[in-house]
Amino acid sequence: MFKKKMAATVLAVLLTFSISSSVFAHDGWSQTNAPIIAQGEVSYVDLLLGNHSNEHKSYRIAGQWSTDSSKVYVTTPAGKKADITSTRFYTGEAATEEEPAVNNGFIATFSSSSPGAYIITVEGDSIFKHGGVASRTLRSAKSFVAVSDIPTLERVTALKGFSKAVSTDRAELVPEFNPVAVTPNEQVSIQLFMKGKPLTNTEVSLIRRSSSEAQTFTTDADGKISFKTGPADYYLLRAKPSTDESKEGEYSQVNYEATMTFTVQNGSVKLSSSSKANPVPYVYVNGKLVDAAGVEIVNGTTYASASFIKQHLDASYHGNDSAPVRATAGKLGAAVEYLPAVGDTRAAVLIYK
Repeated sequence: MFKKKMAATVLAVLLTFSISSSVFAHDGWSQTNAPIIAQGEVSYVDLLLGNHSNEHKSYRIAGQWSTDSSKVYVTTPAGKKADITSTRFYTGEAATEEEPAVNNGFIATFSSSSPGAYIITVEGDSIFKHGGVASRTLRSAKSFVAVSDIPTLERVTALKGFSKAVSTDRAELVPEFNPVAVTPNEQVSIQLFMKGKPLTNTEVSLIRRSSSEAQTFTTDADGKISFKTGPADYYLLRAKPSTDESKEGEYSQVNYEATMTFTVQNGSVKLSSSSKANPVPYVYVNGKLVDAAGVEIVNGTTYASASFIKQHLDASYHGNDSAPVRATAGKLGAAVEYLPAVGDTRAAVLIYK
């Protein structure tokens, strides 16, 4: 732990925050139209650029992502990062000789039948020149979607897969909470990374969409900030550290830009239940619903019989007794998520291997 903190501190010392071309550049972020969608439905992701006003602490749209220097990815619950740039489409009129294409953006899409946590990232890599000085800007713009059989906040509240780093070659914000199932007045934390290491003593702004009301925080020794969530709305987090990294003849510094959006929801709707929850959960393996015979939830822990483990997790399994699914899957490098029972719908266990 001490070595990690020292490494983070050294990295922070190397960062420079002097006025540079990044001050004049726009910020880019992505934003999902709906934080929770049903299996097989389409998720629409807005690619937005702006933030010039209020020292970049606003939600005002003032430009477009460059299609030549950016790509869009979605990281699946299984941890696979897929390029969905080809789905990107333009939402406005094309520029003409008389009128520029101002304030019209792009939208990317994806669809999945596999329930779980999905992380969308827009990554940009550009060279900017200002006042005879060239700098490189590396962007990471994250947003999040939960895919579920029952697309409600209550159903997806236990998902953990959003808290992973997916852009480890640049600065990146990683939520330590579920960004698609958060409600007002929750205490939450975010961690800022630079190339996979926590970034200390760095300013992070939090901006509310409807009012552009902004708060500013500074990351601690672990690269974290904490805050209490506001009213139901979209929220944007942004950090813009810079380093003196250079490449002769191309750029003299690198400006990093990390943003992420999340949605605070009221979460007041609860599905009523007319019967006691079935202790046998639905089980999905790599997104496919399988026979749950031999699987049950006991005191909050999911157990599977030896035959289920051999068939769906590890054909070489030698045990004869039931074993905890999460622990068994973890030893095999597989990931497990859980959807709690809602209404009359039983719980679901999601296994990705």
